Amino acid sequence: MSFELKTRKNYDFFECSSAFQKSIRRNEPDLAIFFGMELYCSGYSGYVWKRLMVIASEDIGTADNNSAIMTQTLYQNHKIIAEKCIEEAAIPFIHAVLHLCSATKSRIVDHYKIWAFKSDFKPEIPDFALDVHTRRGKSMGRNHKHFLSEGQKVLPECPNTTTPQHIDEFYHKYLNDYADKKVTIVGYDKDNVVHKNIKDMNEWKSTNQNTLF
Repeated sequence: MSFELKTRKNYDFFECSSAFQKSIRRNEPDLAIFFGMELYCSGYSGYVWKRLMVIASEDIGTADNNSAIMTQTLYQNHKIIAEKCIEEAAIPFIHAVLHLCSATKSRIVDHYKIWAFKSDFKPEIPDFALDVHTRRGKSMGRNHKHFLSEGQKVLPECPNTTTPQHIDEFYHKYLNDYADKKVTIVGYDKDNVVHKNIKDMNEWKSTNQNTLF
């Protein structure tokens, strides 16, 4: 005889779990909370929290990036409260369920997961990846000037994070000077030891009184 996993009110565990997630997908808070609490009160609180974390990415994902953060935060609250009272610890759980029910949904993350795992897609390394940081890029004569024009491109670029002009000017000057071999990797600061090798570092430390080392 096969073993059937049941909840406290004699629901099939897997049917209850399915109803829980699909009720969240359809923004049915009464059903989502009922089936979620049915699992929670049947000794599966750890399981339903894991389902919520999956749901936050699988069913909501990039439509509301804060949902994953919110779920994790409420889970941490749950763990703290549960040390004193398991009933009150259900409050952040219900909070999380209500939030995920009302959140804007997108299944794009799950679709990409299936594609990434199951397809036989195998692209060539794109030309834009072959820059000064790769062997092939170097063999093609691509230096930091090429990186300035191609390698550092970001899309879409956030319009509210414009680099201050004096920082941007220094950034371009340094990379251009480095490409033209007018300056070394350590930059213009002769006391910059970040890129020194072990031998040079030990020699520098022996001749410099620096309490940081």
